[in-house]
Amino acid sequence: MSRHELERLPLSRKSKSRESKIQALDIIICIILVIYAGLIIFPFWNAFVISISSEASYLHSDLLLWPTELDLSSYKSVFTNDQLWSGFGITMILLIGGTFYQLFFTVITGYALSRKNWTGKNLVMNMILVTMFFGGGLIPYFYLINDLGMMNTIWVMIIPGAIDTFNMLLMRNYFASLPPEMEESAKIDGANDVVIFVKIFLPLSLPMLATVGLFFAVGNWNSWYNAMMFMPDRSDIWPLQMVLRNMISKVSSQISDPEAREGYSEGLTMASIFFTIVPMMCFYPFLQRFFVKGIVVGAIKG
Repeated sequence: MSRHELERLPLSRKSKSRESKIQALDIIICIILVIYAGLIIFPFWNAFVISISSEASYLHSDLLLWPTELDLSSYKSVFTNDQLWSGFGITMILLIGGTFYQLFFTVITGYALSRKNWTGKNLVMNMILVTMFFGGGLIPYFYLINDLGMMNTIWVMIIPGAIDTFNMLLMRNYFASLPPEMEESAKIDGANDVVIFVKIFLPLSLPMLATVGLFFAVGNWNSWYNAMMFMPDRSDIWPLQMVLRNMISKVSSQISDPEAREGYSEGLTMASIFFTIVPMMCFYPFLQRFFVKGIVVGAIKG
């Protein structure tokens, strides 16, 4: 064996030892991630099993891992509930119309505040920032909604949420991070502010638009508080989450009267929950690519 081979031998052993340690660490990390994923998935799986199990199998088992006695009466009660379908339609209006409405005002406000050298910019920015830390309170807000004539109308679920300050700041920081040379060159070519915004900045901000739009969509899908506060007499225009809340409350109060309901309370509750979360779970994968890209871009340029 040559001298050079003898010198390389300890290095090769060190490298192999290092590789084995890295592989062992990778295995440990994978095991931890699998356990973590299991802890996240298990509550959904358990809720699904409860929703398709009979009341007897649920009561005689401490922890359901698999349906021992199949019973779809809970889903039958849910899918034949007219109020749930009415709430689903109202929520779709909020999801589509409300999201575009919020995106429009949030994006144009963020773009305007990202531009330089216009009078009153700092004053407007400070007035908006104050709303992140201080609120007028629930009672003044209630009187405001009442005086505006939005009580017991669907508009109370849409109009007050025109701009979210945090999302607006995300859009403002993103627009401000784009190279100003693009705007300058467009102005040299004769483009005005509207053309620059629509044809240059909006196409470049699609990942951030998808990210902010997803935030708004999830918020609109899960909205119920304004309906509870300002729509007590209009159950026909309650959103889905408010209908679900009311339904679960009624189901819980009927536990002592099994003949007054179809299915059992826990099964109805879990089936109703899946009725509300599955559409959003199906919608999210289509925006996941833009969502992840928007987060990465915001982390790098923000």
